[in-house]
Amino acid sequence: MENQKFNFTNMKNIYFEAFKNDQTIIFEISVGRGRFLFMMFFSEDDRESKDKLFIYLRNTKTIIKSKLYGSHKNGDFLIYINNTNREKLINELQLRRGKGDFNFENFLHELNNRIPNSLSINTKIQKFRENRDAIEKLSIIDEENRTILIGERRLPKNKKPKETTLRKLYLYTNGSVENISELIRLLKKANMTIAWTNEKTKNSVSDLREIINRLQ
Repeated sequence: MENQKFNFTNMKNIYFEAFKNDQTIIFEISVGRGRFLFMMFFSEDDRESKDKLFIYLRNTKTIIKSKLYGSHKNGDFLIYINNTNREKLINELQLRRGKGDFNFENFLHELNNRIPNSLSINTKIQKFRENRDAIEKLSIIDEENRTILIGERRLPKNKKPKETTLRKLYLYTNGSVENISELIRLLKKANMTIAWTNEKTKNSVSDLREIINRLQ
């Protein structure tokens, strides 16, 4: 069977929404018994993941990575599904043998129809934390071995904070949604980023309010 082409057209709204904010898309769709975590990362720093769609299959704990084609601004999110990935998607559904006919094309349309129109920062943080082990394998965070927060850092005027660094707040802190959102807003406003280390020190920060209070 040739690679199957499909257009996830309903990605358009959340793509534009994310493009203006954190250049990050992450949401989960349930179809039958299958749980499909869709992810896109497309900031200037996301060189490895640019124009790629990641689908984490939560039952089978498998990640599908596929290039996306077409003009996303025009609503085209074209994917070519090979036989291997087709089988992975079907296996995630955990279908019972002999229970009716299965149409793969209809299944793809059902996935597309269930793509949300908007994503809250709350949803994104929740999904990052629920799937940290899988997300850590995608190379979408900066300095992956440094996961202990040590504070804010000023950037040169010709630099701006990397989304690949700020995303680590979702994964490696216990801060509330409100505190993470406020901290990221303040960091961007002040053209600052956050520094991380790979070992506990007396300078490590456990409460995001410490940094927020210094920046306010």
